[in-house]
Amino acid sequence: MNRPHALFVAAALFLGVVWGAPLPAAGATAPRGDQQRFEALVRSATDESFAFQPSYATYMGVHDHDRELEDYSKAAIDRYAARLRATLAALETIDPAKLDADSRIDYAFFQRTVDGRLFEWTVLRPWQNDPSRYGFAWSIENLIARPFAPAEERLRSVIARLALAPRLFANGKENLENPPPLFVQFAAEDLEGSIDYLETDVTRAFASVKDPSLLRKFAAAKKTAEDATRAYVKWLREDLMPRSHGTYVLGEPNYRRRLHDEEMIDEPVDTLLAVGSRELERLETRYRDCAARIAPGAPMDSVIAMMRRDHPAKDGLLDEVRALLASLRDYCVSSHFIDLPSEVPLGVRPTPEYAASRSFASFDGPGPLETKARDAYYNVTLPGADWTPDRVEQHLQGYSRWTLPSVSIHECYPGHYVHYLFGPKAPTYARKTMGCGSFAEGWGLYVEEALFDHGYAKDDPKKEFGMLRWALVRSCRLQVGLRVHTRGMSMDEATQYFVDHAGMERPNAEREAYRAAFDPTYIVYTVGALQIRKLRDDLQKKEGTSFDLAKFHDTILSQGALPVVLLRRMLLNDDGPSL
Repeated sequence: MNRPHALFVAAALFLGVVWGAPLPAAGATAPRGDQQRFEALVRSATDESFAFQPSYATYMGVHDHDRELEDYSKAAIDRYAARLRATLAALETIDPAKLDADSRIDYAFFQRTVDGRLFEWTVLRPWQNDPSRYGFAWSIENLIARPFAPAEERLRSVIARLALAPRLFANGKENLENPPPLFVQFAAEDLEGSIDYLETDVTRAFASVKDPSLLRKFAAAKKTAEDATRAYVKWLREDLMPRSHGTYVLGEPNYRRRLHDEEMIDEPVDTLLAVGSRELERLETRYRDCAARIAPGAPMDSVIAMMRRDHPAKDGLLDEVRALLASLRDYCVSSHFIDLPSEVPLGVRPTPEYAASRSFASFDGPGPLETKARDAYYNVTLPGADWTPDRVEQHLQGYSRWTLPSVSIHECYPGHYVHYLFGPKAPTYARKTMGCGSFAEGWGLYVEEALFDHGYAKDDPKKEFGMLRWALVRSCRLQVGLRVHTRGMSMDEATQYFVDHAGMERPNAEREAYRAAFDPTYIVYTVGALQIRKLRDDLQKKEGTSFDLAKFHDTILSQGALPVVLLRRMLLNDDGPSL
């Protein structure tokens, strides 16, 4: 549940730019000059982002830069920032009132995206405070994740990127200034893992390649990257760590700016905290009531222990998951929760070795611009062959029959996989290549509870209990993310918050708390789910008996991953509060 799905989740919108003038009448044709210049500007700016971040281009399905690696030298960053400023200046010469209806939406969408990128690279400056930005593993993973080209061709790209790893580490040594100690610690640990990743996962990925010359080049490039990684890790620990005293706390102005740029969320922090508190209280009450239906009078700990013991066997896990997906798909269609578009086959497979150590369960679909490798997978991480029985049991408890349905709802039916299926219906290039996390992850969380409310597993409170347990974790993220970055909450206090309100074991609670440092806006799961739920309820109130739930879901998924504020304007002609 920790990997991005097919939509790029890094954009935001700003309504005021687009909606100051009335939309053109249906069927109206915009003047060609502004329309063509806008469309060309979106494509050129996207191409510039691909050139600046080749790993991102590969993920998105654009393979023009597969043999390049990020250049994060100060000069390259300055050039990219200058291009972003030039794009914003060019955008100001285009009159949104002269664009067609879809492009008016995209104008705002695009403007906030570019503003957000400029803010990131010139104000937040992760290239100065995050040592992990100089890792290369993701760039290699994107070349392994799917067979968009023959193995030999992809291996040549891997070799080219590995050869550039020393340059990337040199960028880090030049740029990093007083990062948070936690960032240095985690970066060193992750980068050490990338050495094993090269030796095991990457090497196995190209086991079919027999060309001795190509394999020798791979071995040489791999050694170059491994040696450079060891040297960088040594530098992190012995040189950078002793002089690292920075903070990961964004502060309220920067936090609100990120929400504004990336998610089009402008509510004050106090409002978000209050909304989140009400949601947490609602979930805790439903959680206790559900536990009482399962085992009246039993302590909560004993109910949780029952849940953990009820899981598939190691050898039967994948078959049980396949059967579960079939039942979820059938229920989504038969209950008219959503109308599925033409399906790309969804395979259930063990998580590939290159990602098994970093993923529990995930949807793995191609980027929205990929044309050659369209297969989609539900990855389920199996226990290792050399694990002890205790470790195997602990791992399998994560696939409890109580929680596996909600995980599969989120990742597959009708969550990320179904959202991916609607991707081709997005009406514009901008909506195919930009999106916001509050919709993408908000949709995944929204459908977990919405499907149960729609009648799924209505006679099985155990599955409802499992769903609510995960919802509580996301609801705690809202409070912790906001409080750590704007209200002075410490990591110890954040950890205890997950223990107290989500019933998490301390090691898992610590992992969730630490994530707030690296992923400050992980509040978007719950905020987005609340926004979608409110939009649905408000539209249903407006339309009355003519409201069609499946049509509503089809409509919002067909727009890519637009912020809900803009969906409200489209469906309700309403630019008021989204929460």
